[in-house]
Amino acid sequence: MMMPDGKVDQWIQRPTLGAQFAVEFLPTGRWHCLQQWNNASIGVGVSYLNLGNDKILGSAFAAYGYMNQPFYNGNHFRIGVRPSVGLAAVTKTYSNTLPKEYKPYSIAQGPDKKLVANWSIGSILNAYLAMELYMDFPIKDGWEITLAGGWHHISNGSFMHPNAGYNIFGGELGVRYHPLKDDYQTPEPDVPKKLYDGVDKKWAVEISATGGAKQNYYKDNINGQRFFGVATLKAAAYWVPVSIFRIGGGIDAFYDGYYACVNNEYAVTNPDAPVTYFGKTYLKESKVENCFRVGISIQPEFIIGHLTAGIHVGFYVFDPVKNLEPYNKAKAADEAGNPLKRGVFYGYDFSKASNYQDGWCYMQFVMKYHVLDNLFVQLGLKTHGVRAEFIDAGIGVAF
Repeated sequence: MMMPDGKVDQWIQRPTLGAQFAVEFLPTGRWHCLQQWNNASIGVGVSYLNLGNDKILGSAFAAYGYMNQPFYNGNHFRIGVRPSVGLAAVTKTYSNTLPKEYKPYSIAQGPDKKLVANWSIGSILNAYLAMELYMDFPIKDGWEITLAGGWHHISNGSFMHPNAGYNIFGGELGVRYHPLKDDYQTPEPDVPKKLYDGVDKKWAVEISATGGAKQNYYKDNINGQRFFGVATLKAAAYWVPVSIFRIGGGIDAFYDGYYACVNNEYAVTNPDAPVTYFGKTYLKESKVENCFRVGISIQPEFIIGHLTAGIHVGFYVFDPVKNLEPYNKAKAADEAGNPLKRGVFYGYDFSKASNYQDGWCYMQFVMKYHVLDNLFVQLGLKTHGVRAEFIDAGIGVAF
């Protein structure tokens, strides 16, 4: 079952169907981090998905890495969770489904107000994320029946618009084969409690700098679509209570070049001015300070050897655009001579935050890999609610 975010669900004609193939590596004791996760196994896989409408939605091909983390590992069945991260390519996007009679970046609606193009995906290559619950049932001679079900997500993190994305909820039925079943022995989970393999720490301080790019919204069609720079500077301290988890807090500084655009009437009537048609933020003039925001966040992260991953949740303490959105409300307040003056926390529709305003709360999905004890690379996705603001990548140092 597929549930795209937005009105594109009108194009779904049938359930999403597909197939996958994976090669999995069972724990041998060589990687201590897998023993710390109740003898988890890791694997690589490829998937094919038909998205339910060949003309508009097309198909998706995904390649990813995953980890099978068992809750219970018995002789007759296993049950656990399976997170996956990778890339997905789709065959149908906004640009190759837009009819020729429509100009690029149009709203793409027909006379009956139905969409005439796939406005859920703007890029061929996208990020792929999944989280599933699985159960395995051994049969005989290394063969097993496997059941799984959960959530799959495909989007590009607003790097290229439109980017409503796909959220796919479904179930799987398949078989597993272990060719060396008779010779395999599960290692004993007797591993020292260490932060990263070989580094015995209870506290860590990290500073990271990342950057990337994003497009303006696809309805911003005066000068076409353009890319804007984005960046994040993070500083945080972490405490490690157990070998597989740490909790931290820190300060986040963000730069989003999109907010250098303006959408007042003068900009609309002057094509050379940087403008946005999409009525989200009421920017009357281009100011570089509008592009900066600063927040404080709590940062829980899971530890898998040299890899850490988690969701950082924070709130803004400096946000110059909070009184400039949503567009209609900010414009009406300005024309009445009473501009919006919000505090740190204020009411807004969190479920629709990115459609109308970002709000005071933000989230970041962050992955870090320590190439050295004091040096790591980082990949992050910043969102407001379920809507992505940008993806960025960079490096950091740990103390």
